[in-house]
Amino acid sequence: MDYPNTLPSPLASSFSGEGFNAIIRTDFDAGPARQRQRFTVTPHRLDVAWRFTPDEMLTFRSFFKTDINLGVNWFNMTLDLGDGMMNYVVRFTEPYKYSRNSNKAWDVTGHLEVENA
Repeated sequence: MDYPNTLPSPLASSFSGEGFNAIIRTDFDAGPARQRQRFTVTPHRLDVAWRFTPDEMLTFRSFFKTDINLGVNWFNMTLDLGDGMMNYVVRFTEPYKYSRNSNKAWDVTGHLEVENA
């Protein structure tokens, strides 16, 4: 499933994220701790925001509810995560939040999990 091409990309100024911890650490009573890699591939968490017109908000809500099963399903989305605009496989980790601003537009925030970023 693809993110609708009629909707704007997330606002570039809103991006923040972090990788999952891929190491395990064992502390000892004496001497240095031991660390080792647990995983070779980990997803990244990404906080994003959009500004939608009323019509775009309707499209986004329909996409979230119907196309990606209330955020459960993975979908393709073009994002710039530091290496230019590239296609990534993402999914929501929790329901999005929204509010109406003074310009009658909708401000939407969400948390995405980016597969193999």
